[in-house]
Amino acid sequence: GTTTTTTIEACPVDFDASMTGITSLWGERSPPPLQCGPKESEDDYTGYWDVRDGVLYENYPFANRAGRIHNEGCCWWGRGILMTRGTCNFGKLNYYLGKSAASQGFLNWFDVDFCVYPEIVCDGAKELRWVAGYFEWMDRVQDY
Repeated sequence: GTTTTTTIEACPVDFDASMTGITSLWGERSPPPLQCGPKESEDDYTGYWDVRDGVLYENYPFANRAGRIHNEGCCWWGRGILMTRGTCNFGKLNYYLGKSAASQGFLNWFDVDFCVYPEIVCDGAKELRWVAGYFEWMDRVQDY
């Protein structure tokens, strides 16, 4: 017999992308919205959020667990009701429901490219938050 394999591509990382989160926590000690952008100089680095003081410190570099001190290409933070995140999860979302699905003849969210603008989950139609969450539930949580 013939076996067919479907390849679902992860979203490509765009190191020139620049985004600021639409939503964040509210309150006196809440951090500012997440953001990403290209590294433009050696002095362009991330700081850290001090939860206790409620202050963003940006006067010296602060590395993440991967040792990176900048947010270039890091536009894949969690969004939607189940915090869909990462290039692979947004790639799947795009493949099955977004622009990639449209190229296969499925017209779910044919005009939405989750890979180019993942913030559309929060910035777009309210239904997208739930669509991303339901898809995440079916893909990762529900045993099917």
